[in-house]
Amino acid sequence: MERTSVNRKEKLKSKFLPLLLILFCGVALGVGIRHYKESSPAVAALEVYFSEVDAGDRRYSLEKRLVEKLTTAASRVDAALYHLDSEPVADGLIKAYRRGVQVRVVTETDNIDEEAIGRLQEVGIPVADDGDRTSYMHHKFFVIDERYVWTGSYNTTYNGAHRNKNNVIFVDSVRLAYNFTQEFRELFRQIRAEKSSGASVVHPKVTLRDGTQISTYFSPDNDIISSLLKEIGSAKKSIHFMAFSFTQDALGSAMRKRFESGIDVRGVFEERQVDDRYSEYNALKQAGLRVALDGNRGTMHHKVIVIDEETVITGSYNFSKNAEERNSENLLIIKGNPDIAQAYLAEFDRVAR
Repeated sequence: MERTSVNRKEKLKSKFLPLLLILFCGVALGVGIRHYKESSPAVAALEVYFSEVDAGDRRYSLEKRLVEKLTTAASRVDAALYHLDSEPVADGLIKAYRRGVQVRVVTETDNIDEEAIGRLQEVGIPVADDGDRTSYMHHKFFVIDERYVWTGSYNTTYNGAHRNKNNVIFVDSVRLAYNFTQEFRELFRQIRAEKSSGASVVHPKVTLRDGTQISTYFSPDNDIISSLLKEIGSAKKSIHFMAFSFTQDALGSAMRKRFESGIDVRGVFEERQVDDRYSEYNALKQAGLRVALDGNRGTMHHKVIVIDEETVITGSYNFSKNAEERNSENLLIIKGNPDIAQAYLAEFDRVAR
């Protein structure tokens, strides 16, 4: 009788222990997952940065933010840079290269002899120029690990980071990165001839994981002005713009028409650019639009349009005929992200005051 009781206890124990072990492992796994989620930094699908030159705090300069992004590169960095005289950015590219990251750079022909470019070449980083002195390679973008895209109006210069007003968006999207990688390869391999190659964007519209939609355009390959006019024509209540250079008459005419139909159209021009006889500033002002000159220190270098407080248009593309027909430029149309739109409107208010 006693032996039977012992055997029964041993059987129960032999069944209970595996169940206890499974339960323990499940709890441990749950705790581990929770700890991982809590300790891992959240990565936004899209982030926007402004130069904040009036804040007097360089901890958040575009230059420093970019260098921090470069430290995360694990396999590849492709950079298309109109101008590079930022020593910290050059250092960041060199450090990435020395830790085994594949780094490539394409720059504007007129700026190929810059000291910072020479430093990259000295350590073995391949650098190409567009080879065309009749137009500009005007991009300011980075593609990191074929996943992250950094682009906007910011030239990688001291002035671009610390004196001028610029904006940058940083996007986590493999598809968007592919678009920019293809543009980089076209420039780097110098297959762009006197005429446009006619290359199409592989992923013309990308949807991010937070629902944001981004349409990608590159000039002179794409018909950007038609897309801009379509967006202006779609405005139902407001158009806000910040323009370093605005000489595109078709775009100015479209804005005047929207104003005449009752749309609230407001803009800020860079003061040094309105003396250009092709500038749209006087024509818009005379038509009654609320346009102003940037009166702050440094250059107002934005190329931004915000429509109905919802759609954001930004990139390297100035609102000019050269940007449309001759220069290598990029432009993004961003929809479905009201937070990003509000960030650009807040920048508009800072610049316009």
